[in-house]
Amino acid sequence: MTKQELIAALIARREASGLTGAEIAQRSGLTERSVRNALGPQGNPQMSSLLALVDALGLELQLAPKGFGASAALDTDAGYRPVPTRVGTAVAAMAQSPAPPPYAPGAPARRSSRRRSP
Repeated sequence: MTKQELIAALIARREASGLTGAEIAQRSGLTERSVRNALGPQGNPQMSSLLALVDALGLELQLAPKGFGASAALDTDAGYRPVPTRVGTAVAAMAQSPAPPPYAPGAPARRSSRRRSP
């Protein structure tokens, strides 16, 4: 996703939510001018402002390795294939097998053998 696509997505979310620039500024802790500049045609927000806007709009910013997700499926280059990575292999393996429970059912809780000092 390019910077302009990200800003366009934030603008679309703002319009869909019906929030004004003043309401977003209040929710994000930014000034109205900062919101207007960040979401404007020449928007170039700092990372801290971007994260504040994302949160104020009820969104979450996630990072993923290149080549994963819908953007790879929509790639117009027919010869494009994502490069396998350790992260991608681990994510695929986790998706295929359920995670083990964090504790064994019915097992008693372990107590520390350490004594408290008086």
